[in-house]
Amino acid sequence: MKKALVLLGCPESPSQTPMAIYVSNRLNTLGYETYIAANPAALKLLEVSDPNNVYIKNTVDIDESLNSLQEKDYDLLVGFVHKDAAASFFVTFYHILKTESIALIFEKDGELLEEYTNIVSKNTDAKIGSVRAFHNPNPIKIIFDSALDDLIK
Repeated sequence: MKKALVLLGCPESPSQTPMAIYVSNRLNTLGYETYIAANPAALKLLEVSDPNNVYIKNTVDIDESLNSLQEKDYDLLVGFVHKDAAASFFVTFYHILKTESIALIFEKDGELLEEYTNIVSKNTDAKIGSVRAFHNPNPIKIIFDSALDDLIK
């Protein structure tokens, strides 16, 4: 079975939790064993949002997972990037895993969006979806679906 790792950033953006559930469900449906790596606060939001683990089956602490990560542990990396720290985490995981990768870059501020997009594009060959979004998850859903559809063609 293929394995996917979904990286979540700081849970400040209200779009991130529903999108994490959507991404996990979509990947599970495609046959991936999906893992969510995040900080404790983001993991707690997922636990409350999916108490019976219908969509979120596997979670790991992002810092702990970084310590044991090895090349090709996962077949797909999906990263939520809406802070500079999230961009750094994505680039780090990308270079360790050396696998197919999708960066979902979103921010309500256009200048920050451009900055995060530049960080990821200059440091990886990941498929990048970049969109102005914060409260509404639909723009992020659209860029994720497009990027994933391109990868599975």
